[in-house]
Amino acid sequence: MEQYHVLHFQEIDSTNDYLKNSYKLLNNFTFVTADYQKAGKGRENRVWSSNPKENLMFSLLIKDQILLKKYNILSIVGAALITELIESYGVKDVSIKWPNDVLIKNKKVCGILLEGQILEYLVVGVGLNINQKAFPDGLRRPATSLSLELNEDLDIKNIRNKLFKMIIGELSNLDENKYLQFFRKHNYLLNKRVRVLVNDQPFIGEVVGIDDKFFLQIKTGDMLLHIDSGEIEIL
Repeated sequence: MEQYHVLHFQEIDSTNDYLKNSYKLLNNFTFVTADYQKAGKGRENRVWSSNPKENLMFSLLIKDQILLKKYNILSIVGAALITELIESYGVKDVSIKWPNDVLIKNKKVCGILLEGQILEYLVVGVGLNINQKAFPDGLRRPATSLSLELNEDLDIKNIRNKLFKMIIGELSNLDENKYLQFFRKHNYLLNKRVRVLVNDQPFIGEVVGIDDKFFLQIKTGDMLLHIDSGEIEIL
């Protein structure tokens, strides 16, 4: 397993922003963690809200050229690894909502955000709800945590260390087919009717699978769309 480095802050604006601003000075496989983020981010410029010291929030810097060329699948690989970790605690009904959310019984437990400059660096930001019991009203999707699902508080540091070793171990020798098959078994959107925007044109159809490039397959009329990015709205 390759070496990794961890920088921890009690409070920070955003672990993703820290790495984006400092990537030239830091090594490949540097993790930045924080007890609290004042300006945590989700996709589409949304806010990621988390109570201090109750959850695992971190960002990983990737500068490895082989991995950077596979940037389009790293969000899904990250979601699959976190799903695997959650299932190791005995949690049931865990699924991956393409391309970057992990759900337990239709409730969001983890979000992933990729940012960077392709072929120079990539930052993988992760927010995993662990011990938080109450969540803000008005969330786009109901949220949950490992503690709520297991009815016990967990040691965040132990989970962090276990997950970091899993991530680095897998990224050091990435088996794409393994994660493709895992994702297909945990595909939350399978058989759901959805709306998707392609080049600003809306399409409505049914999710029928994941192709070999990790693209979402949506059947709409006589067409089979292969979606590599974008917002999916469940109807």
